[in-house]
Parts: sequence; structure tokens; C-alpha cells
Amino acid sequence: MAPQIEAHRGDSTNAPENTLAAFAKAIGLGVPWIELDVHPAKDGTLVVIHDDTVDRTTTGSGAVCDLAVDELLRLDAGAKFAPAFTGERIPRLKDVLELVAPTTTRLNVEVKASPPGTDVPRAVVDLLHDFGKQREYVVSSFDLNCLLDVRALDPGITLALIGNGPAILPRAEEHRLPWIHGNHTTVTGEIVDCAHAQGISVNVWTVDEPETYAAWQALGVDKLCTNRPCSMMLAAG
Repeated sequence: MAPQIEAHRGDSTNAPENTLAAFAKAIGLGVPWIELDVHPAKDGTLVVIHDDTVDRTTTGSGAVCDLAVDELLRLDAGAKFAPAFTGERIPRLKDVLELVAPTTTRLNVEVKASPPGTDVPRAVVDLLHDFGKQREYVVSSFDLNCLLDVRALDPGITLALIGNGPAILPRAEEHRLPWIHGNHTTVTGEIVDCAHAQGISVNVWTVDEPETYAAWQALGVDKLCTNRPCSMMLAAG
């Protein structure tokens, strides 16, 4: 089986990461998967941004969890990437689901570390149910407890543990998680074979060299997460 391509934060080479523009470009490429990151705003609304602050990718500053959702939505998340994207906004997870749900592209929703007192797992589960995608999309996290909280709310949601291959495979086996998402520098053929023997699928991140696609295919990985989905789709044929 050829590894499926997953667009890391959308088509983040050609549009600002984790924006509707990046997701629309990825959908236009026909990618099977898009990866995105979620954090809670001050009121608990899930917004799509990688960092726990807005400083790197937007015109604002401060922690995401300290800002009201209206404040977050007013920030410019495109100008730093390129002038052509000036005015691009931080989307809510709901906005992304409205864009992606009608398409065949599926989402890998990575839940970032959340501040105490927030219930991000429940908010994610509720939104997936609202859009009827709780059996199609994947919820991933470096935080095993977060994934177990999602499972407690809906045991049917597909879960993926993120991290270094040798560390996450035993934990995935112990908790019967269907996916591991491993740092590409830590995933070996032995790890892939052991995972598959336990019925666990393997995604590797972040692979941006199309010339390595054949090697990853030979290794047997199931998915490649990349910042260069266009080039990687071409390599996949």
C-alpha cells in the first residue's frame, strides 16, 4: 500500500499555516488528509493555531487561552506569511469543519496541551458529532491522557499518539490505540513491522523530501505528514 499524504497545517508551503486558505489549497490538491492544531480561547472556543501564543503567526501577542475568541478572530494570520494573504484570520475549528466536512478530505485534529480547567476533549468530540465526522476523522495528541478522555466520551473515535517511535509504540499497544504518529527520525522498519503486527497504523512527520517517498513506501508506513503536499502527491503518483 502506498502511504497516504497528509497536509501539515494545510498546504503550509503555499499559504499561511492553519488558515482556511491553507486548507482550501490542500483540498484543491486532492490530499486525503489534513493535519491541524487546536487550542481553546479564553471562553473555551476551539481555534486552529499551532503555538500556545499568537506572536509567531499573527499581528497580535499573548497567550491564546488569555484572549477572547473575538479578539483572536480580529488578528491578521496572513500578513507575516506574504502580503497577498493579508487579512487571513485564525479560524475556529467549527469554521474548518464547515469547509472540509463536505469534501472527501479527512482531518487529523491535534489537541495541544490545554490550560487547567478547560475541557478540550469534550469540545472536540462535540464538534465532530455536530458534523457527523466522529467515525471518519482522527484525534491526535502528545498527551495520552487527553486521548483517553476522548475515548471515555466516545470510544469509537480514532485516536493517535504522537511522539518518538520507540516511546509511543508500547503505550499505543497497552491502550489499544489504532495509530501512532512518529517523528520521522525515530521511525524504523522494525517499529513499523511491530506496529502492524499489533494492528496499529503508522504516520510519520514531518517529511518534506519527495525523493524519500519510495523509501517510506518500502518501509511500509501508512501515512506521510508533510509541509509540501503538492510535491509529495506528485511523488506518490
